[in-house]
Amino acid sequence: MKRKPVFAALAAAVVLAAGGGVAAASLGGDGGTSAASGTGTGATTHERAGLAGTGADDTAREDRDDARDDRDSDDRDDDTRQGAGRDDAARHDDTDDDQDDDARERAHDAAEHKAEAAAARKLAAPDALAAALAHTPGRALSAEIDDDQDGRLVWEVEILDGSGKLRHVDVSPSSGKVLGARTERGDADDVRAAKDLLTGDATSAAKAARAAAAKGTVVSIDLEEERNGYWSVETGPAEAEWSVALDGAKVTQGSDD
Repeated sequence: MKRKPVFAALAAAVVLAAGGGVAAASLGGDGGTSAASGTGTGATTHERAGLAGTGADDTAREDRDDARDDRDSDDRDDDTRQGAGRDDAARHDDTDDDQDDDARERAHDAAEHKAEAAAARKLAAPDALAAALAHTPGRALSAEIDDDQDGRLVWEVEILDGSGKLRHVDVSPSSGKVLGARTERGDADDVRAAKDLLTGDATSAAKAARAAAAKGTVVSIDLEEERNGYWSVETGPAEAEWSVALDGAKVTQGSDD
């Protein structure tokens, strides 16, 4: 019985069923040859498809990662720009606040100087000095328009009385009346210097105020010790400074200190 062809056929079938790619069997018998062959392409196609799919997935993931990186970078850039914008806005606001504060302060000072000048025009410095000296005899060392403890604008006159004490006398610009007087604790050296400067025919405070009145409304006058002494006078409301000499009452621009 010839069984070899059957065995060959069975072997070929097993190989083909296992998907072994190319299977061949040859058996000899009685001068004849039998061959079976098969080409398995299913596994190779799946592998190629799998590799192609993996590459596409990797490319897609890379694209998504790049897109996220771009978005993150844009977000960081936006945050940086917004942060810089907020910083610039904050600095701008601070500058505006400082400018507003300066403007308000200038406006307040201008209003205050205007009110002082208006009060001084009601009662000129020489007249305020005369009223204070009539109440407390001596030598006037200074006079200025200022707020008293009740917030009223008054002439504050400092006088070195006959006993060598410093007296402070308030005079109302509206009525010309003395509102009050008190003794001050003065520095001994300042008192001694004032006595030395205001001797003989030295220019008095009232005379210096009259000389400076040609320059504007006198709102303050003060005895200075430097350079052998002079009167420092301020006229308002522009806060102009003047110097009046103790000998001859010559008026010059600015202060000598």
